[in-house]
Amino acid sequence: MSLTLDERIEQEMKKYEIKTFADIVKALIEHPDWLEELRKIILTSELLELPKKMEELLQHLKTLEEKHDRLEKKVDKIEADVEVLKQDVAILKQDVAVLKQDVAVLKQDVEGLKKDVAVLKKDVNYLKGEFGKFKGSDFERKVRDKFAAYFGRILKKSKLVDLNRLIDEIDEAEEKGIITQSERYSLFDLDLVVSGELRENRKPVYLAVEVSYSLYKDDLERSLDRANALYKVLKQEVIPTVVYVEGSDDIEDIAKEKGVLLIKVNY
Repeated sequence: MSLTLDERIEQEMKKYEIKTFADIVKALIEHPDWLEELRKIILTSELLELPKKMEELLQHLKTLEEKHDRLEKKVDKIEADVEVLKQDVAILKQDVAVLKQDVAVLKQDVEGLKKDVAVLKKDVNYLKGEFGKFKGSDFERKVRDKFAAYFGRILKKSKLVDLNRLIDEIDEAEEKGIITQSERYSLFDLDLVVSGELRENRKPVYLAVEVSYSLYKDDLERSLDRANALYKVLKQEVIPTVVYVEGSDDIEDIAKEKGVLLIKVNY
């Protein structure tokens, strides 16, 4: 018949005489299995499991340390990336500052160019005006020199009338109130006065001639006003006439409606 553990321990303990604590320690050293049994009696289950829990805790701490190490590495990498970003932002700021300076310079250049263009426009307009005056004067000279060729299509015995010979008559008409002072000045601005007989009926007439390279409505109005003033002075039929090179259809139509004689020529 086999003995239980407690029975064996009890039989073995009978061999020892336990009088002091040292006797207990000696017995436990000689019988480690008694020590284990003693632990079970003295220690609670929680305390017995404490080493295991400590081991688990240590293992958990180790895991946390590993995670912490990995996290530190990630943080280090993020810090490095942030540092690179800071450097990039600093470079971008410098680039933006340079661009701002360049834009400011460009704005100044554009302003300078605008001023230069404005000056050039004025110069071009001035040159156009001077060239227009020159072209108009040259065209008027050509018409004056070759008046017979231009007006011979309409008149027989065409003659160029010298306005200086009409000064006395014009002044007398103004003094008598036949024409106004404004009309007097306007007559002296006539480009040409041509006399002759109409080819179709040999009727004697005068032509109050405006010479204009380009035909405008103002040319028609001046010719009409000056022809009317000259009629008051001469008491003979005066035909308002415009000699021109280029003109639009609508202005030509207005001239026909108003009874202005148009002579289009090449130049």
